[in-house]
Amino acid sequence: MGGQPAAGLALCALVTVVAVLGPRRLRRLWALAAAVGVHLDRRRAPSPQPLGRPIELIARDAQRLGQRFRYVPPDVSFARFEGRRRAYDEVLAEACRSLGVEHLLEVLPPGQELDIERLRVEAVLDRAGLRLDDVA
Repeated sequence: MGGQPAAGLALCALVTVVAVLGPRRLRRLWALAAAVGVHLDRRRAPSPQPLGRPIELIARDAQRLGQRFRYVPPDVSFARFEGRRRAYDEVLAEACRSLGVEHLLEVLPPGQELDIERLRVEAVLDRAGLRLDDVA
């Protein structure tokens, strides 16, 4: 019952507009309204773009860097080992940011706590579907 008066009022308004403007002007007004609508559609903000790299690239880098970090030749210098560790921790942190996983990789100093956090992060990422043990 509540919708009938509103529908009658809208029909009455439409008949009044047609009578006042005439069919030609009404068509022009309709075309103008459509053009304004198209213009407004073009001015809308572009669709949001993802931040950061695609997760597939992050996963590939994590697999590659993880292999280099885990399997270090015996004659590698400490500087080279540390570089591998940092690179691996950085790509793990990037993966965490992409998947919304909390981590402490960027705040803990090198040592046992960081090693434990790395293992925890690897397990969480694995459960999220990011396989780190596959060879890239």
